[in-house]
Amino acid sequence: MNKVLIILFFSFIVFYGCKDNSTNPVVNQQNMKLINTYNTYASTNGVYLAAFNFRNYAFIADGSAGMQILDVTLVNTIDSVSSYDTDGSANDICVAGINGDTYAFISDYNGGYVIVDIDDPASPFLLGTIAAAGFVNTSYVDAVNRIAYVAFATGQVSIYDLSPLPNIPTFLGSISIPGGSANGLSVSGDKLYIAGGNVGIEIVNIANPQNPIVLSAFNTPGNASGITVSTNFAYVADASNGMLVLNVSNPSAPVQLSRFAPNGQILGVAVNNNNVFTADNGYGVENVSVSTPQSPTQQGYIQTNSSALNIVYFGGYIYLAAAEGGMAIFQPTN
Repeated sequence: MNKVLIILFFSFIVFYGCKDNSTNPVVNQQNMKLINTYNTYASTNGVYLAAFNFRNYAFIADGSAGMQILDVTLVNTIDSVSSYDTDGSANDICVAGINGDTYAFISDYNGGYVIVDIDDPASPFLLGTIAAAGFVNTSYVDAVNRIAYVAFATGQVSIYDLSPLPNIPTFLGSISIPGGSANGLSVSGDKLYIAGGNVGIEIVNIANPQNPIVLSAFNTPGNASGITVSTNFAYVADASNGMLVLNVSNPSAPVQLSRFAPNGQILGVAVNNNNVFTADNGYGVENVSVSTPQSPTQQGYIQTNSSALNIVYFGGYIYLAAAEGGMAIFQPTN
């Protein structure tokens, strides 16, 4: 068990200007349109959408610039609210309300796992940093059960009890993927799904977070970069191998139902009902119907030939983390 250190220190807020470059112009499109773009200061690696205080906010993991908070209530007019510069390189971000307060949980790669109070989005302040061996790739926060699952490039996933917040979270346990990298996480019920890079995916029973138990492993042909689970299906972003649809109704024996071929590398997936939106790196965004899981079909796409690292569906819009291209907002039109 790794020793975990909590470091508390004073926060500071930095307001940045925007870069000149943006998401590459649209090359081709079908049943999807570009709504807006926002040029961040560094590299948009991850984006998370949340609604509170009667506003919609986009929280951006902006690489070396840390976190940016944008008001996207009006998607045609994006307003910069504030920034918080972390010590590391912000790789991903999620937001949750715990014990009556709202927090941003930043996977800061070489800077640990950073927890920032964002009750007032205009004045974020540091609550603390969980420092541990390894680079932090991403996390999943279960707000209902007040638990955080923190994924490392070493293949380890550490589990923390967030119920003490705003005091120090409690380390509960961990699980490792031998030879892999924990790149993406999804939780459904009492199961944790891990996208483990070149070793594929693992499904873990987390009914007892202090004693997580691996139920199964599925070695995908590509490099599992992201995963999301809806009902009995797991959708896996498998990089150059495309997107896989797995039946996980029996988590001890997942079954591949189909594969959707990429134009580039599918690095992120987001689900809305029977549609999966893919971040297809080097190509753009695709809208894939999975109403028949054995035969996913493209319903729409927008080709930008820019970076596409991560993707979120929120309120009828698609938010894309486009690395050096910032954040882009798209809308399905079919």
